[in-house]
Amino acid sequence: MLVDDHKTMLWGLEKLIEGGGDDLQLVGTAHNNDTALQQGGALKPDVIVLDLDLEGRSSIEILPQLLQASGAKVMILSGNRDQGLLTQAVKLGARGVVSKEAPADVVLNSIRAVSRGETCLDPVLMNALLGQLSAPPKADPEAVRIASLTPKERKIVAVVVEGNGAPNKELASKLFIAEPTLRNNLTTIYQKLGVANRLELYVYATKHGMTA
Repeated sequence: MLVDDHKTMLWGLEKLIEGGGDDLQLVGTAHNNDTALQQGGALKPDVIVLDLDLEGRSSIEILPQLLQASGAKVMILSGNRDQGLLTQAVKLGARGVVSKEAPADVVLNSIRAVSRGETCLDPVLMNALLGQLSAPPKADPEAVRIASLTPKERKIVAVVVEGNGAPNKELASKLFIAEPTLRNNLTTIYQKLGVANRLELYVYATKHGMTA
């Protein structure tokens, strides 16, 4: 089944498939998201060749529903070069992504490959996907801040939380350090955690479980 909102493109794809061999048969066409869902559910094609931009709407928004309704394998055939959008389509279940600028034999062979259950991706998109999969996860900025504290500073934070408003002199006594030393340490902790005073430190530490 072909889904494209450009009549000329649809006509060209129809002729391409008709002349592509006995193993390819066109069962229907659609031109927007609504008709794609209707036709996909009714015709149950083996493969749906889907354009990403349909009458000003992205077909990405119906892709999961289209896959479920039709039971088909979806191949994206699009002139859209947005790698983020194409990657999203693959993550949502598209088995192939081919450029509309690809030669006719590439388009036909890609349809056949997707029909067999293979994944057929544009080389640039394949590299982008591999890059995303191999890239290390982004660190949580708050986790980075907390990790920057020394064991001594974490102990001070825990005592501040435990003290719950106790004066610095009392906290310093519990830590076996001088009060000026405690103030200096607190200043460093404030800077590392991005807080302004003991009250903000208490709230931050409680929120992030820094109580021990």
